[in-house]
Amino acid sequence: MSDIAKKIGRPYGRVESENPDLASRIESVLELPGFDRTIPVGLVGCGWVAGQHLRSYREAGVNVVALCDSHIERAKAYRDEFYPDAVVYRDEQALLMHPGLQVVDIATHVAVRPQLVREALRAGKHVLSQKPFVEDLNEGMQLARQARDAGVILAVNQNGRWTPHFGALLACVGAGLIGDVVSADFFVAWPHDLFVKDKPAFAAMDDLVLYDFGAHWFDLIGTLVPEGPTEVRAVTASRKGQSVPVPMQAHALITAPGFIASVGFRAAERYAETGTFRVSGTEGVITHQGLSLGGDSVVVHTHEGRATIQVSDDWFGHGMIGAMRELLIAIESGQVPFNSPTSSLTGLSLCFAATESAATGKAVTPDATSARRR
Repeated sequence: MSDIAKKIGRPYGRVESENPDLASRIESVLELPGFDRTIPVGLVGCGWVAGQHLRSYREAGVNVVALCDSHIERAKAYRDEFYPDAVVYRDEQALLMHPGLQVVDIATHVAVRPQLVREALRAGKHVLSQKPFVEDLNEGMQLARQARDAGVILAVNQNGRWTPHFGALLACVGAGLIGDVVSADFFVAWPHDLFVKDKPAFAAMDDLVLYDFGAHWFDLIGTLVPEGPTEVRAVTASRKGQSVPVPMQAHALITAPGFIASVGFRAAERYAETGTFRVSGTEGVITHQGLSLGGDSVVVHTHEGRATIQVSDDWFGHGMIGAMRELLIAIESGQVPFNSPTSSLTGLSLCFAATESAATGKAVTPDATSARRR
């Protein structure tokens, strides 16, 4: 069954532990908040990833009222598949005038996305921007200020934060179950080159692995790394047998006072796909072993015992609605969403430092004003 067709279900299943108190604590931190499903949403950019957005939104009951793409047939196809009552537009300006529209989900390529975000903010709309958020951190800060000045909320679709395996990790860390995080190690091996080889915009991207794909992992590390001086080292390489001309292997090391993190990507593998993490804290450790986009369990070890969280392996189904849900809750509550622009810039600064290090062979200190290397 294709990702676009399969049912989503729940992100978390049973929490199994010989300590019922530990299981109960974990279950409570994994509870998903409710949100207003009536808020009208419009989506701009009807490429492949937009189908994942819409599948997730439809099953969660999000009120998508309009779709927009310069190739209007794409928008019509997604309308017919997911939201038959939605109105289809060819350009964003027309969509922004849709009666009652409150939220714009912008799922275009990053090269054109910031200008579309500006226009939506200028029109007084709340915005969910796809990731990577920006190619220049200064531009990201400018967009954040524009949203604040306009009195609307801008959030970033850091969907990796709500994938079930990573969502369980962040929820448990956020609840203090393992104390202060001291190390975080991630590794992924999968045939990403086969996925992108027929997508020219990606197949020729020199920083495909560290930036376009790796941004998720740097974003996760950005939520874990403590404040203080940070240094990033990274390397990239090609390998025999890969089907695209850009480097498909990479490794990055991030260090800060009392903290170390690593992330390894082997993106042209043909056998034994895997995805793992181990995040250690002063009072416990959280581990996972699955495939590149998730698996079926996350394990928590603390002085209270061991607990196994059953999780879904549907990255897109849960990641997309998680990011949108956070924005919709913020609109109701007036609180800053977990996926605010500033929260996204930390991970991007690590990502840009990694691409710079890989290109220069030098250790790089993340810079809050850095930009994607060209």
